Formats: sequence, structure tokens, C-alpha cells
Amino acid sequence: MSQPIRKVPLTHGAQWLIRAINLGTRNPRAIFGAALLLIAVLYLVLYLFTMPLRLGADSISMDSFISTLVLAVLAAVLVLPVLLGGLMHVIREAENNRPVRARDLFAPLRLHKALPLALLGLIQIALALICGSLLLWATGPDFWSQYQDMARGAITGRITNVPSAEQPMLVILVQLAYYYFSTAVVLVSVPLIMFSGLGISDAVKRSLGASLWNLGSYLFAAMLFMFGAMITGLLVSVASLLLMQLGSLLAPTVGQLLVMALFAVYGTAFLVVMCGTCYFAWRDVFAQDEDAPTAPAAAANPGHFEA
Repeated sequence: MSQPIRKVPLTHGAQWLIRAINLGTRNPRAIFGAALLLIAVLYLVLYLFTMPLRLGADSISMDSFISTLVLAVLAAVLVLPVLLGGLMHVIREAENNRPVRARDLFAPLRLHKALPLALLGLIQIALALICGSLLLWATGPDFWSQYQDMARGAITGRITNVPSAEQPMLVILVQLAYYYFSTAVVLVSVPLIMFSGLGISDAVKRSLGASLWNLGSYLFAAMLFMFGAMITGLLVSVASLLLMQLGSLLAPTVGQLLVMALFAVYGTAFLVVMCGTCYFAWRDVFAQDEDAPTAPAAAANPGHFEA
């Protein structure tokens, strides 16, 4: 039996975000500890895969430099959905008042969900390649060569004409569609794999169906989240400049450590709110049993979309 996709009102997008912001009231040590551990693991992956660049900094060629960066990005793209699934698992356990710890970030490995979650990264890469091909067609054959000339001119201080795409509106539409659906495939499929027990194929199908069926609420939540991220990011940037100046009065290292700590706190909160929003969206749209939303309208609504 296919799992129903509930149709939720537009205002649910704001409710998901508000509930995610209030996540710290339940087991904050586990939730924020898991988010901080996620940042550390992702940094470690990037550090290990870019180590050849540091070991052979004087003799490495441009081709080796690019291939090493590509491998590092590929590793991060594959690992990130697994870590996001672990963080959502910690959030779910805390929300249901079950004992959970920060190290339960690695629950996807224990639950044998790591492989299908990692495959979401490959799907995102495939979508990026499709988007890139469409952009090459929409911008025209000479756009990228002119863009490279402009970039080189900007580096040398030589002003050149800014290239224009042959079909600018199509370029904008392709980019918007890519950002929306590639994000939906990852962030909506992760809880479907982790909590709904779906395979990679069914999870992607349900996530695409939900992103269309609940287009308004998903977009509303995304816009509110991005607006909040922009405002808080600006405030954090200003605060980092102040901390750098204040810390430098003692020692330059002190200012750098304060700024690193500030950005670690900001990154941790960013991840918690993002994953919390996705978890509550999954709970309202898909969840059953103990995870089902408490609002009676959602349960009593006979009209739902069968994916």
C-alpha cells in the first residue's frame, strides 16, 4: 500500500520553522551536541581528502589540484545525507521523550540506513549535471568563454563586457527548479528513508510528489528559513568583527578563537533549525502512529494524495 501524502495549509510552513526554533527545550545537550558533532565529522572528511594539497603544496599540478577538490566535494556530498539523517534521528527521539545522546548521530550506520542515504548525494550530483547541461543550452555557445574572459579580466584589473545569456528567463527558471527540487530530494527523502522505512527509489518518488503537492507550504518554509538565515548571518558577521577586535586586544589568536567559536555556534543552530523544520514537515505530511501530527484537521481530512 502506498503511503499517503497529506495536503497541509500554507501556514504550516511557518509552524514547522517555529517548532524547530524551540527544539532546544527538549534535551538540548543531545540535539546541539549532535549538530556540533556533524560539523566536526564533515570538517574531518574535507580535511582528510584535501590533505594531498597540503603535503605537496609546492609541486602539485593544476589537474591534481582540481581532481583532489572534486574528490573532497564528492565525499562531502555522500556523507552529508547520512549525517543529516542521524541528526533528524536525534531530534525525533528527543521530541518523543526517548533517551538519546549526541553520538546517536551515527544511528544510520547502526540501522543500516547509511547506503540509501549516501545514494541521495549521487542523485543530487546527477541533478546538478542535468541542470548544468540545461544551462549550457540556455546561455548559448559563447557565454561561458566570454564569462571566463570576464573573470580573467577582473583578476588582472581589465574591465570587459559582461556576457548575457541567450534565454535569461529560462536560465532563472532552471536554477530555481534545480535549487528547489534538489533540496527537496535530499531533505524530504532523508526522513522517509530513516523513519518511514522506504527504499531510495520510493523515497525519491514520495519526496518529489510531496514537493509538488505541498508546493506552497514548502516554499513558504524555505523562504522564511532563508530570510532568517540571511538576517542572522549578517548579525553574526558584525559580531565576529567585534569579537576579532576585542580578542586582538589580548592576542590575535584569542580573536580568531572567539570568531571560530561564534561561527561554530551559528552553524550548530543553523543545522538544528534546518533539520528540525524538515522533521516537522515529514511528521505533518507523512508520519503515522506515534509521530503523527496532533492537529485533528490533518487526521480527519479525507482528501489526501496517494503517491
